[in-house]
Amino acid sequence: MVTLPKDNVTKEIKVLTNDQQQEFIQYIKGHELEVLFLVALSTGLRLGEILGLKWCDIDFNSGTLTVNRTLQRVTEIDRNGNRESKIIEQLPKTKNSIRTVPIPQNILSRLKDHRVEQNKNRLKLGEAYLNNDYVFCNNLGYPIDDKRPARNLKSILTKLNIEPIKFHGLRHTYATRLFEANVPPKTVQVLMGHYDISITMDIYTHVMEDTKLEAVEKLNSIFIL
Repeated sequence: MVTLPKDNVTKEIKVLTNDQQQEFIQYIKGHELEVLFLVALSTGLRLGEILGLKWCDIDFNSGTLTVNRTLQRVTEIDRNGNRESKIIEQLPKTKNSIRTVPIPQNILSRLKDHRVEQNKNRLKLGEAYLNNDYVFCNNLGYPIDDKRPARNLKSILTKLNIEPIKFHGLRHTYATRLFEANVPPKTVQVLMGHYDISITMDIYTHVMEDTKLEAVEKLNSIFIL
């Protein structure tokens, strides 16, 4: 058995700055996926966790949501070699991924509005609506195409002249805002559902690169020669 040397090149973490995040939030008002994007930015859930979120997972009294499942696209091959792509429910990535996350009050309010509109559509369609209790689904109740959020995100950021980031970048953006607010790394690890704190610290190190410049500026004000 040959042990390959570890790749010491740290992957670049691309996130939205605070200003870019606010610009994005203002732009998506009224967008079909507005609430989905807001949940991503305010909870740090993975895309599969967001798509697998059901109304029974949200506690409006305590203002929290619990990650109990994830939706994943898989390809099944039958005996004749025919391939079929389908979305299935699975358990979260790791046991640490099963977690309860607080929801900001203003996002909780938007979720309530989203549920009201969804119920109106369900009653209107009647038996034509597939009620699987998903928080985010299409007009017929079926899971959202898992490629759609990323496509929409890229399109919106391009229109805003912001360098596009992957959908997973919204998760990193959430973690970055937490670190900027001086939330302890261990708490961020729990909120993010990381099984290893080293994963959390990679993001923390990225954030610290920006704060190091601020620290030097403060030193400059001290050393007046």
